[in-house]
Amino acid sequence: MSETIEYYDNNAENYADSTANIDFSEMQDAFLSEIKVGASILDFGCGSGRDSLYFLQKGYNVTALDGSSAMCRIAREKTGIPVMEMDFNDFDELDKYDGIWACSSILHLTKHELKNVFIHLYYRNQTE
Repeated sequence: MSETIEYYDNNAENYADSTANIDFSEMQDAFLSEIKVGASILDFGCGSGRDSLYFLQKGYNVTALDGSSAMCRIAREKTGIPVMEMDFNDFDELDKYDGIWACSSILHLTKHELKNVFIHLYYRNQTE
């Protein structure tokens, strides 16, 4: 995973610029149709913050995180919200989320890491 973080740290501006105008609204709106307006969303691997901003503009509460410090900086600037810098495997926030958005982020995980992250997210976001 460190090679992936290093890549995004070194190429953050170019990546943000090249993906800024990609229209994901069809997928974003399909995701949003499953949760109520104003719900809490975790943008898990937020990258440049493009999707976080979309959700914020639609009236949702967004928590954003990414492993790349450079991408977190760009996402903070774009969205105006705090962005947590951390490895997916280290996420242990106890807040509950109505939806978890992971667009083009968890594909960087190995099968073993992916399984652990899914289990961790599932148990951390269960209603008590």
